[in-house]
Amino acid sequence: MSRTRRPASPLATPVRLENAFCDPEGLLALIRGGAPYKTQEAAHKHPGVTRTSGWFRNFWALGGKVVMDGAEPFFLNPTFIEAAKASFNAEIVEPVAMMTNLNLPMAGLDPHLDLPFFRGAMNREVPAWLLVPMGYCGLFQDWAVPVASAITWFYDGEGGAFEYWPDGLDHPSRVEKPPYFNTAVLADNEYMYHRVGSLGLQEEWLADDAIPFDARLYLEGDRWVVRDGPRQLHAHAFTNVRVSVLWKAHCFRNEAEAAAFHDHSEDLTPEIVTRIFVADLGEKGFDTAKLPSADIRDDAWKPILEAAYPAPRLSKITRYS
Repeated sequence: MSRTRRPASPLATPVRLENAFCDPEGLLALIRGGAPYKTQEAAHKHPGVTRTSGWFRNFWALGGKVVMDGAEPFFLNPTFIEAAKASFNAEIVEPVAMMTNLNLPMAGLDPHLDLPFFRGAMNREVPAWLLVPMGYCGLFQDWAVPVASAITWFYDGEGGAFEYWPDGLDHPSRVEKPPYFNTAVLADNEYMYHRVGSLGLQEEWLADDAIPFDARLYLEGDRWVVRDGPRQLHAHAFTNVRVSVLWKAHCFRNEAEAAAFHDHSEDLTPEIVTRIFVADLGEKGFDTAKLPSADIRDDAWKPILEAAYPAPRLSKITRYS
């Protein structure tokens, strides 16, 4: 069983794009027409969550398929595809997902990595809580699928910087700051730590659990309005909500890599994932006889894997505030 470890640094060099989309006004029209928006947790159907922060989302494309009318020209953006080929040294780039993010005023987030993609283990096949330790443990690198992520912003309000660490957490960060209009950074966000900086005025920041799970974000004239059923909870001017569009694509160095992904000949299975985790946990001193016998996707594994493979400690990193 191969045990190639995940490298500490990103796979690709970040690329800044000044004119991300050739029709930004058309893109903004789709963003306006996409309301109302679900909370991020509701959009991803996270179980057991009842209240959320001020992050709203909808999907334009999932699994390589466009799910929003009018989104296809933006999803197949040649600017992103060519930039991903150059950055990832990839012959083949296949767009796989696209979504809108809307952030209300809030405190800055901690640096994080996006959910990784593995052959046979993606967020359609295994729960998100399992993908997180699969990424941090570094044990599944031989099945990893390189993913280009392009984030495009439309925002000129207070705060809302994008901070990222292309050289690793031991090196200084880089920062993109508003005013943004059709500005993007394409990078390797499954390996590169990044975060959203504080957004809006401090007195407007929402608590982490300020918005109910089922609340929706409506566009009413030039105001974004959060409603829980008929009840209005918050209202903000259009320009005070940070709008971004996230695009993701699989990147393959050659036809052979793409074929292995599509024919599933080298996929992970729950049994392989279990075997790798059990062996490594044993090396870490865990009593393997006491590990759950259930499928690795069962919630019984969640606290064990989260404790054994936490996110790196980030207290000493160089930060932009």
